[in-house]
Amino acid sequence: MTSSGVRGWAMLVAAVGLLAPSAAYAVGLGRSADASALPPVRLSKIQYDPPGDDDGTNTSLNKEWVQIHNYGAKAWTLTGWSVRDVTGYKFSFPEGFTIQPGTTVTVHTGAGKNRLLHLYWGQGSYIWNNTGDKATFKNSAGKVVDTCAYDGDGSWVSC
Repeated sequence: MTSSGVRGWAMLVAAVGLLAPSAAYAVGLGRSADASALPPVRLSKIQYDPPGDDDGTNTSLNKEWVQIHNYGAKAWTLTGWSVRDVTGYKFSFPEGFTIQPGTTVTVHTGAGKNRLLHLYWGQGSYIWNNTGDKATFKNSAGKVVDTCAYDGDGSWVSC
C-alpha cells in the first residue's frame, strides 16, 4: 500500500473513532499515524494575522502569537529551547520555564510581563508573515522538535 493509501486508511479509521484524537490529528497533517512517535511538547497553533488593523502598537503585536502544547504526561523544562521563523527571528524560553502536562503556553510577539502561560518575545515588529511562514521549535541541543508551516490562507493555523 502506498503512503498516501496508508494515510487515507488511517484517516478513515480515525473518523470512526478507532484512533486516539492526537493520532487522527497527526495523520491529517501528514505526520505518522502513531501518536507515540509525535513529540510530547510541540507547536499547536499560530495566529499570524490577528483581527483588526496591523497598526504596530504593542497591543496589536501581542495579538500575534505562537502556541506550544504539552500533550505528554510529565512536565517539561524548556530552558534553552527556542521558536524561530524562516527569517531568523528567535525566541528563547526563559531560564527554568516549565510547561505542565495538558497545558498550552502562548508566546506573544510584543512586549509584556511573562506569566505562567503567557510569554512575550519583546519584538517591535510582527514576526509571522501574513502570506506564509514556518515556525521551527528546537530543544536545548538545537535539534528540531517540530515545525509548522502555513501559506497565509486565513488568519491562524493549527499545527
